[in-house]
This record gives sequence, structure tokens and C-alpha cells, in this order.
Amino acid sequence: MIELATRVSDSFRKTWSTTPDVISIAPGRVNLIGEHTDYSGGFVLPVAIDRHIVVAAKRTNGSEVAGDSVDFDTGAECPVGYYDPEHPVEWFRYVAGVLFEMERAGYSIPGLCFSAGGDIAIGAGLASSAALEVAVLTALEGLLGVRMDDREAALLCQRAENDFVGINCGIMDQFISRKGRRDHALLIDCSDLSSETVGANLPGYSWLVIDSGKRRGLLESKYNQRRNECERALGEARALFPDREIRNLRDISKDTLPKLKGVCDDNAYRRLRHVVTENERVLKTVDALRRQDADTVGRLLYQSHESLRDDFEVSCEELDDIVKTLSQAAGVTGARLTGAGFGGSVVALVRTDAVPAIASAVEKRNLTKVRVEEAGARIFPIKIDDGAGLLEANW
Repeated sequence: MIELATRVSDSFRKTWSTTPDVISIAPGRVNLIGEHTDYSGGFVLPVAIDRHIVVAAKRTNGSEVAGDSVDFDTGAECPVGYYDPEHPVEWFRYVAGVLFEMERAGYSIPGLCFSAGGDIAIGAGLASSAALEVAVLTALEGLLGVRMDDREAALLCQRAENDFVGINCGIMDQFISRKGRRDHALLIDCSDLSSETVGANLPGYSWLVIDSGKRRGLLESKYNQRRNECERALGEARALFPDREIRNLRDISKDTLPKLKGVCDDNAYRRLRHVVTENERVLKTVDALRRQDADTVGRLLYQSHESLRDDFEVSCEELDDIVKTLSQAAGVTGARLTGAGFGGSVVALVRTDAVPAIASAVEKRNLTKVRVEEAGARIFPIKIDDGAGLLEANW
């Protein structure tokens, strides 16, 4: 974190020939379990990780927002109050979305310049876009001298991605980036955004992330299609049970699945079955973590991956190959894809003393499957970190 913050603040001074007023930092996330359940009112269990986006920003006397990306080595700008969801610089759309939503919420956006950079792999399923949104919002809070409620801040960033950028993501990524707590997962009930912390570090075990190198963009993937299929299943459930209050898929119990199978088309039914059983797996994982039962946690991770692969159909050859390789390696308790799927990363619970051998096994297997346009798997243990905040401006 120190190295990243220094890199971004140094780049700001070089680019803008001044010092920043504020420096904000927001983490990426790994979702331990609970995939494609957030936008249907279900349970999720993410952690904030020690990979971040940093934004250094300063007020200016003008009426323009000007930004520079340290990672992409590109700049972008727009007049205050004029935000284009089709801005030619793609990363700037997420920034503009936050600015747009803050103005809608009644905040007055000043002229400003900023530099942004991070160490979250783009497209790896680690919520780099949410971290950027939350880091921008946190920097603006610093410039304006305000502090939003965590829930409202996460919802604002979600609206920026849903309504402005056009990705129908749930609330999980923005919520954990804002509200993460070191060494703990956050059990989030997405029906009302209540949450509770759950100790996520098990003695003798580590959480390992394997970035498959398979890149995906949610706009180009079938993410929105999966959401539409869930909505179709919800409509069928409401029609079948008109006397029940069914606000979202969270309100559908496992024992009603056989009845719904007869009225839903096959795709909608399998999407529904994944969501209903995944919610159950989240709660069982929380219980297992509290009992420090690593074997049960691992078994639930594997079950989640199978459901995401077969029922929700968001896995891919690269992710399946990594999970299979892990399942055959000594010291691995369980593994699953994490994030929206269609590429990205795998999360695994492994014995700490076996991490080097496991990494070697995955690397050897992956090297024979690297496509020309892909980077191959990268493997790193994660530390569970705190949520977003402000750093000292004179870093």
C-alpha cells in the first residue's frame, strides 16, 4: 500500500506540478462465497483485500475535472456538470458516473485534477471498477469536507455503475470496498444491506487467489443476460405463488424448487436453483468459519463452483482447469471461481505450509494452456484488509 500510494502521489506531482489536497485508497475484494446472489436480495460473504486503487486529488480554480491514469498512461477531462457515459476513455466513465451521482445527491462538484493508479488486476474478477468508484467518492468527500454514511456511499457508487456505465452489478463490490474490516469477512444480507463481521482467517490456512489470465468485461459478457434470466424466474415464482410475498429470489425456499421446475424454462430454473442453493451455502460457510471447520468450508467452495459451472453457466475452461488442478493438489481444502465469472480468478482455502507446492502445481499446469492474448495464471495469497479511507496528503 505504501509503495502504491507513493507511486500515485509522485505521479500526481509530476503530472500536475503541484501537491494533492487529498489521497484516498479503496480495496478490491474477493468474494469467499455467494456468487450472483447479491442482485437478487441474497447473502454474500466478501472480504476486502490488500490490493487497492489510490486517487490523489486537488481542487482547482477552474470548472473542469481533469484526470490521469498512472496504469493506462492516459488522461481524460470533462466540464463540471457535463458527464458522458460514452466518454472515449473507458476508465473515466466510472469516475464520471460517481461525479454525476454525487451531483444528483445534492453535492456541489468543484473543479479538480487527480491521478489514479492501482495494483488490482483489471478483469480478474477482483472488483477493480468498484474500488475506483469508491476511491473517487472518498477523495471527493475529502475535498468537500464531508463523510457519507457507508451504506449510502456504496449505493451511490452502485448507481454510478448501474445507471451511468450500464453494468447491472449488485451492491456487494462497492459495499465491501467501503466497509471492509481487517481479518474479517462481511456477511451481507442484500435484501436490506444489514451486515455482520465474520472472522475469516483459520489457523494454519491461507486464502489463495489464482488469476486465470482470462480477461472478461461485464458489458461484453453474458452478465446482464443472467440477471434477466433471474428476473424471469422471479416472475414465474410470483405467478405460481400469488398469495406469498416474494420480493426477490431470496424469498424462494429450497422446498419449492420442484414445483417451479414445472413452470420455468430450463435456463431460468437452473439459474434459480443456483441462487437458492448458493444462499444456503453462504450461511453454512459462516457457521463453519465460526467453528473453524476448514474441511466444511472447502467442501462448500467446491459445491459453489459446480453450481456456478453447471447451473449458472458462468465458468470457463481456464477456471475449471485451475479448480480441477487444485482439487488434485495436497493441502487444498476447497476452491471456486470468484467474481462474476466468464474469466477472472479462483479463490482457494489451502494449508499455509503447502502454498509453494500448490503454486508450482498450478503454474506447471497452466503454462501449457496459455493463449497468445492471455497472461497465464498469477498466484498470490491475500491479506484481508480494511475498507476505504483517506491517507495523509503529504505522503
